[in-house]
Formats: sequence, C-alpha cells, structure tokens
Amino acid sequence: MAVTALAAAGALLLSSCGSSGDSGSAAGPSAEAGGGDPIVALLLPENQTARYEARDKPTFEKQLAESCPKCQLKYYNAAGDAGKQLSQAESALTEGAKVLVIDPVDSNAAGAMVAAARRQDAKVMSYDRVIYKAGVDYGVKFDNVQQGAVGMQSLIDKLKADGKTSGNIVMMNGDPVDSGAKPEKDGAHSVIDDSGFTVAAEYDTKGWSAANAQNQMQQAITKIGAGKIDGVYAGNDGMATGVIAALKSAGVDPMPPVTGLDTQLDAIQKMVAGDLYESTYLPVETEAQIGAKAAAALAMGQAPSGDLLNGTIDDGTNKVPAYLLESIAVTMDNMKEILLDSGYLTVEEICTAEYAKACAKAGLR
Repeated sequence: MAVTALAAAGALLLSSCGSSGDSGSAAGPSAEAGGGDPIVALLLPENQTARYEARDKPTFEKQLAESCPKCQLKYYNAAGDAGKQLSQAESALTEGAKVLVIDPVDSNAAGAMVAAARRQDAKVMSYDRVIYKAGVDYGVKFDNVQQGAVGMQSLIDKLKADGKTSGNIVMMNGDPVDSGAKPEKDGAHSVIDDSGFTVAAEYDTKGWSAANAQNQMQQAITKIGAGKIDGVYAGNDGMATGVIAALKSAGVDPMPPVTGLDTQLDAIQKMVAGDLYESTYLPVETEAQIGAKAAAALAMGQAPSGDLLNGTIDDGTNKVPAYLLESIAVTMDNMKEILLDSGYLTVEEICTAEYAKACAKAGLR
C-alpha cells in the first residue's frame, strides 16, 4: 500500500508552465533578475531540521527551473527568527518578487508578510505550514492530522503486538508556534484517547528541539518511573533523539518503543540499532515539486489547477485552495521498501562503521 501511495504521488508531478531562459539561486538572495523575468522567493523557516536545506530547497530549485525556465529563484532561510523572515520577505519584494513561497517561522506573525506582498500585487503560497487568517493564494502541505495519527497508530499497534492492552505513554508534541503542531497533536490524540493506553505525561516542545525534549523526558521519567513507561510518541526525529538519550541516561532497559517523524538518516540508523521503533516518512520531494509547479503557475499569472489541487486549507478565516499530502509509517518491516528501494537512502549511507554490526544483524549487509 505504501508503494502505491508513493507511485501515486510521483504521478502528480506534471509540468505546469514553461518558457526559455535561465534560473538562479544562492544560499542568500540570488543576483537580481534581468529582463523582467518573474522572481519567485522561497522563504524557509530554519536550518536545524535537515530536510529544509538538504531536500526542500534543491528539489524546489530544480523543479522551478524545469517548470518555468525564465523564473528567477531567490532563496532565504530565517534560521528560526520570525523577524528575520519578515525582513527577508520585504527584501524579496523590494527586488520585485512576483511570488512569495513562505514556510513561516510563526504562523500568526506571517500575516505581515502577506500584507506586504498584497501592497505590491505579489502572490503568496503557504508552504508546509499554514499562515493564519491571511487568505493566501495557494497552499501545499502535509495533512498534519493524518501525520500525527500515523505515528501514534504505529506505536499502539506495536504495543498491542507485544501483548499490551494498556500502559503509560509519554507524548512529546511540537512547538505551538508552528501551525502544524496542534493538528499533528490532535491526530495523535485521535488514536490514543480511546486506545486503552494512558497519556501519563505530555509536553509541547519549544523549537522541536532535541535538547528540550531530552529535558522533558527526564521530567517524565522522574514523574512516572523509569520502568513504567511503555512507549513514547515524539513529533519529529530530533525530539526522538532527545527522548532516547534521556532513557539511556536513566538506564532504562529494555527500551520502550519510541516513534519519530522525518526519516532523517541519523534516525534510521537508530532504528537499525534498535533504539527507535518508527519514523514517519514525509514525501518532501513531492511537496517541493508540487510547490514549485504551483509557484511557476502563479508567476505566469495562472491559478494552480488540475493535478495541483486536491483540497483546501482552513487558515482560520479562509478556505485556501491547496494540495495535501499523506505520510507513511516506516519501521524495520518496511524500511527497505520505502527508503532503500526508492533511492531515498542507501545502505552505504546508513551502514557506517558505527552501525556495521547492527546492519549485519538486520540483514542490510
């Protein structure tokens, strides 16, 4: 079923517009576009989560060049600073950006960027996160409710397979300033609330930070008891890393199943080693490709349509035309199929010297 979902996602990647010319990008603002070529600004929120620089940016850049060769790309990363992101948006608009593709640091504060764009007749796309009450032109993101449900369901299924029908769960949710954190949390609760298991400790983790999650997990161990934690749901792989560090520091053995999200390389290595049970796979490349195609359409004066639309996003005031993507739970049972056979990761990347024995035991060597 997972392969079918990935194949379906890949089939969506159709060209949305095209013309001749060059495309430019840089780690900061690219060189000024010449000859009236439309400028698209990609504004990503932070550089602590590996996906943004390693996956979103290069995929978006490549697809935009294919879909609209005359479009010029200006790339910015706010490094987690909402004020800096506003300044970056204003800089892009000053240089003539026709489209702002914004993954907001702060979904409430991001409305100021939309207002600035409107004053210059620029289009705005919310990318990966909702911009609240701003009525942007288009959005592309993962279905966060489904995303949270996938991770929690995987954890509950594992516990039940191990013969447990009740027990203590720790929930490590994302940063509330991220518009995706609450619906992801809601999705996780939709699974656990009627499962027979108890949420014995729950935290909202500032910055989705591994260090913060580690501190919170230490608090949970003190509150519940090292041997009385049956499973841990973490909203991303970074937080799962902090959770695992706290459990090991407390001498918890055997380790309870821990879930994460993002299928980062270091997380998959921890999965192979037996420390992480599950990481939810987000087809980020598909999101970036759809986002770039829609940005190309907006830059050429067209509204994204057809295969670039499958629903709407509620920003609290408006229903925004959008494309929503689904996520897939990855465990050792399907890791080869989802991550290796697809080319997302290689055995060589996973099986470094540190993980050689674990890889051999798992049959990867």
